[in-house]
Amino acid sequence: MRYFSIFFALIFLVSCSDDENPVVQQYILTTGVTPEDGGSVSPSKENYVSGEVLELLAEPANGYEFISWEGDLSGNENPVEITMDSEKKVTAVFEKSAAAESIVIYTINDPHGKINNFARIKAIIDAEKENESQVFFVSGGDIFSGNPIVDYHPEKGSPIVDLMGKAGMDVSVIGNHEFDYGQKILNNRMEQASFPFLLANISKENGELNLPDGQITVEKDGFKIAFIGVVETGSPGHKPSTHPKKITGLEFSEGVDAVGAYKHSQEVQDADLVVALTHYGQYGDRQILLKHDFIDLVVGGHNHAVYSERVAGRYMVQSGSDLEYLTKLSLEVRNGEITNYEYELINLDEVHVLDEALQEEITAYNNIPELFVEIGTSLQNHNSAETGCFYTDALRTITGADLVFQNYGGIRAGLDYGKITPFDIYTIDPFGNGLDTFKMTVAELKAFFHSGSAPSLAYSGIEMVNRNGSIDLLDSSGKSLPDDKILTVGLNDYISNVYPQYFETPEKTFEKTTAEYIIDYLKEYQSVIDYKNCERSSR
Repeated sequence: MRYFSIFFALIFLVSCSDDENPVVQQYILTTGVTPEDGGSVSPSKENYVSGEVLELLAEPANGYEFISWEGDLSGNENPVEITMDSEKKVTAVFEKSAAAESIVIYTINDPHGKINNFARIKAIIDAEKENESQVFFVSGGDIFSGNPIVDYHPEKGSPIVDLMGKAGMDVSVIGNHEFDYGQKILNNRMEQASFPFLLANISKENGELNLPDGQITVEKDGFKIAFIGVVETGSPGHKPSTHPKKITGLEFSEGVDAVGAYKHSQEVQDADLVVALTHYGQYGDRQILLKHDFIDLVVGGHNHAVYSERVAGRYMVQSGSDLEYLTKLSLEVRNGEITNYEYELINLDEVHVLDEALQEEITAYNNIPELFVEIGTSLQNHNSAETGCFYTDALRTITGADLVFQNYGGIRAGLDYGKITPFDIYTIDPFGNGLDTFKMTVAELKAFFHSGSAPSLAYSGIEMVNRNGSIDLLDSSGKSLPDDKILTVGLNDYISNVYPQYFETPEKTFEKTTAEYIIDYLKEYQSVIDYKNCERSSR
């Protein structure tokens, strides 16, 4: 019995010993690198307890970069977690780092026909090219409408397209004012240009426009930039801000979405840098960077701002308007990412070097004496509101209407002190809009003013007052006009075409443009102009 007790006691002790100190399963992790001198993997020990989760870090050697994992791991997450539930073999793959590329991008936007600084731009870019082979020059659109030398040239728009090309332009997006001359003329200017125009968010039903590419790659000394172009669509009907007649048969989509459609394009994938070249406005450009991480840089236009901003780790710029500024971006790019970004805003009026040959061409373009004949005198500098008073008074005299109004967006400059020339009037009113009169009741006019979509308007004629957001029309004694009172209303045909639900059939369509009639007014009715402190606005 004593021996049996000892035997069972030994069994009990052995059993207790196994429960308190169980055997722990371990697994071996084998790590490697390729090539051998590409880097290392940590941690480097071999044995791990079953179920242990560890973090693997691939550390590239100098001159290398981590590419991916192979074996029992895949992908390129680094560091990455691995669970030791079996024997594991993992290899970190490295590649020699690509050398950083130094490039320079010059940008302009919204020159609106201003040409006088292109000789300075050419001198700057040519000097840069003597030291740097990868120099790009791009435009954010709206190259037309704002300079009579360009807008009223026999080949409308031709001078600025010519000078942009000779200054070294590589690519331009189409802005909303590129449509101002109509689709046939835009076709001619695109054919004339030595550089491509881009627009991705356009399609054609039965329009006359030869649709441009939405994306293009420009290569300089082996460095490829993929450019994607979009235009704003802020006018009623999701259209760009131009005369509706000029874009008949064309459709436009949302620019942010149009950019995104190129994410998997092979040209975009193969590019060293991807640039959205937009005429889209500051807010829209931010949305492009926030929603599309494959876009490295946005060169924008449309709202005439000057800025350099970092959004979501990438960049967006705009360079003002009227060719006053040139933006210079000096970039270092490594493996498709901007690793160094330097921004310089160049005030072109302070640049004293110019290309003499191009300057001679600019001088020749500007030599149109009939545009500079004196037709009147301005007794002061007039701001936009004061110019609006002059503008609408002139057209009311021409039309004999009870009320004339003009959208402030169509008044592109103020009337300056001194002699007044046709050049001045065409600069104030560059769009070539027609002039119509309509028969309308007071109630119909109020419906337009209160629609919420009506623009801010200068006016002449019947007094208008804004009472807590409600427009009222008054007779000569200050009393409200009855809603059924019929008035003759004069306005440009841009307004009537943008808001056709309020302006259906004109009573009369005049032969000349609004600008031409204002010139007639100065010659025939009133040549001395002074509207100091005048402000007549629908808002």
